Amino acid sequence: MIENMTLGKGYKVNLKVKQFLAKLKAKIRVKWNELLNDPSGPHVVALSFAIGALALMLTLPTLGLAFLLMLAIMKWTKHSLTAALIGYFFTKLIAFPLAPLELMIGRVLLHENFDPNSHKWTWARGMLHKGAEFILGASIVGLGLAVIFYFVIKQILLMRLKAKAKKTNAQD
Repeated sequence: MIENMTLGKGYKVNLKVKQFLAKLKAKIRVKWNELLNDPSGPHVVALSFAIGALALMLTLPTLGLAFLLMLAIMKWTKHSLTAALIGYFFTKLIAFPLAPLELMIGRVLLHENFDPNSHKWTWARGMLHKGAEFILGASIVGLGLAVIFYFVIKQILLMRLKAKAKKTNAQD
């Protein structure tokens, strides 16, 4: 079996990597279509997507607790878990580049008012201050992204529904 394939100017691409990327692209396309065709409606799907995005922004500084909270909220409200997970994983693409912004926002808002020295463990003082800055910044950025994602996804779904209705009326 051929393991490597040469592309033009001597570039080699591992076929296993190429197959993995093709499968990943197909899965993303399937999940996106599930999201667009979710029967629960544009509001619920957009809200679920936004909750998933917000959960990711809070997951990094809270060590995964927000992810569990997102799962509990989705189960309790019976919203679209698929949309929430897509929002969660889509936001992973932009979460790390936003980390410096989150830290900067947290620093600006906490000023010197936050006293990490009040904590009795000396080793935790620096981490506690940075963690508080990061959690505050991530909460604000995550909330902003969630609102933006809600309106963008809802608009995409509404436009798709209108196009489907127009196409159905044109066929009748």
